[in-house]
Parts: sequence; structure tokens; C-alpha cells
Amino acid sequence: MERMPEHYIGPGTSSTSHTLTNATQEAPASDRRTSRYASCPWTLCLYTDPEGCECLDPIDCGTAPSHFKNKHGIANMGREVELVCAWQSCGCQVTRHNYIRHIRGYHLKHDRVVGHANQSVIRRGG
Repeated sequence: MERMPEHYIGPGTSSTSHTLTNATQEAPASDRRTSRYASCPWTLCLYTDPEGCECLDPIDCGTAPSHFKNKHGIANMGREVELVCAWQSCGCQVTRHNYIRHIRGYHLKHDRVVGHANQSVIRRGG
């Protein structure tokens, strides 16, 4: 009779049930990220284009990554690419991989530890 590997658990080797019945499922990273910013207040994007016009689209900490990717072209760049923040009167130099952190922390006032715990929340549309 052929010997089974030690890690094999099949008929006759163990009567213990190995199911995931009581296992907890952790939310995917994208869901955790979204829920982390679910109560962040909306503000107008003050990114200024080369002609001096402000964007003025409503954004919050959760929508900032897709907004800056799709609307302002902060995408498909190396992590270490140096960018100049074009938010109204800013001009800070930040690396691409810290750009959204800069926007959230400096312009949207999102504290990395407590979020917007001490700020009133203004909901879009009222």
C-alpha cells in the first residue's frame, strides 16, 4: 500500500472536520480603504491647471485617488517621480507615491491616526 504524505488528510487518517464554518472573512483591502474614508467630509478640489483654472469638483479622502488619476493624470508614473502639487497656492514637491497622502493630509485635513474626528462632516448635496 502506498504511503500518504504527512500533510495528507483523507479518509481514515483523521476524523476531525476541517471546514471554514466558523472562520471570519476579512474585507478585501479596497473595501477597508473605502470604509476608512466613508465619513470624510467633501470639499472642492482646488487643483489648478496650467491656465490657472481650479478644478472645483467635489472630492473626499475616498474619492481622491481615482479623481487625481482620471481627472488630473496622476497615473502610470514611477513611485519616485517628483511632482509639484498644483493645489491652489501649494507648490510642495512630493513623490508620486506620497501624492495622495499629501492631498489627504495637507489639503483635505485627514489626520492619519484619527481621520476627521474633530471636524464636522458636510455631506454632498446638503
